[in-house]
Amino acid sequence: MNLKSKLNQLQTQAGSRNASAVLSDQHKRLKIPRRVGRQESPSNSSKTPETTLAKRLQGNLIDNGLIVIRKQIPLSSRLGRIKLNTLQPHPKLPGDDEEYRLTNVYIDTETTGLSGGSGTLAFLIGFAWLEASSIQLTQLLITRFSSEPEMLYQFENALQADQRLVSYNGKSYDLPLLISRYRMQSQTQQLDQLPHLDLLHPTRRLFRKSWPDCRLTSLENRLLGFRRLDDLPGSEAPAAWFDYLQRGRCENLIKVVDHNRSDIVSLVAAHTQLANAIENPEKYRTDLFGLARWMAEHDSFRACTILMDRRSRLDEQSKRLLAILLQKNGDRRSANSLWKELADSGCPYAIERLAKYHEHISKDISAAHYYCLQLPESYARTHRLHRLNRKAGISR
Repeated sequence: MNLKSKLNQLQTQAGSRNASAVLSDQHKRLKIPRRVGRQESPSNSSKTPETTLAKRLQGNLIDNGLIVIRKQIPLSSRLGRIKLNTLQPHPKLPGDDEEYRLTNVYIDTETTGLSGGSGTLAFLIGFAWLEASSIQLTQLLITRFSSEPEMLYQFENALQADQRLVSYNGKSYDLPLLISRYRMQSQTQQLDQLPHLDLLHPTRRLFRKSWPDCRLTSLENRLLGFRRLDDLPGSEAPAAWFDYLQRGRCENLIKVVDHNRSDIVSLVAAHTQLANAIENPEKYRTDLFGLARWMAEHDSFRACTILMDRRSRLDEQSKRLLAILLQKNGDRRSANSLWKELADSGCPYAIERLAKYHEHISKDISAAHYYCLQLPESYARTHRLHRLNRKAGISR
């Protein structure tokens, strides 16, 4: 009996099927694990909740549990009173290099909680940039926890080294949260390597005194003339996502996507409007002190000019800053004149500056003594008076 006959006899005794059937079953049982970042086709069923949601959002289900929504928002449209065709690709804020040409990428996330922590993740990442005729917007939405690695991969893959991130409170919330999620998923990221502009801080510098708060909705109402209709508040986003996960209800989740889109378009418009508010403080009722102090960090001469051009309308705090800037720029005569004006109105800070000036610079001990006597009682005042008396005795 040859080898083939023996094998057939053994298979018959074991009651097994033929070899081809065995190999076929083994092939069916093999499953190749998916590599993170590899794009896969959705499941064969066209009636899954995810497919239905993707269709309603006009997006593409590129992976089970990940929907990508891409939109072009034409610049022929408006946002509140802002014509989008007036938006600038490179709005100039204090500290921006004159030659900078990084592409501004405006980002916003919706998360499973507002308090942060390792249990919080972003289920929606939206980002956009301005082109010649439109705002290019992309939103990555996951509909299950297991799709987070793919979403993070897609977002990282969309970023380039010649871009700058622009957010609203992103330095304190969105970016730290995303970076921690990349670490937890053992994925590389460049978020902490890219320049980042958080528009919340310029808004506070310019409008903290005149607005009741500096939330994004306040910025929309006051700076953009935009009020949302039928908007789902961001605080309700976590409940909307969990409601979809648990019950398949998508109405509120669709509103979350719309809310995120509005946030991002508002960011694009606000960037240009903040630059306009710096160029025309009167029109936008910008806080002159906040603007000048911000400008002084990068261009003290321009900051001084902003205040000098509006000297008749300055409050005491702004006049103090102007005097400091005048002195810094070498115009000590104008600075002293302003210090004297403030001292005559009872400003302790100005009185002390004049006392120091006359003691150490002009050497007019009598004038220094005069201003020192006007200072409030304190150890520093007493010590200064004793020193001035000694100097006056020596001079005699």
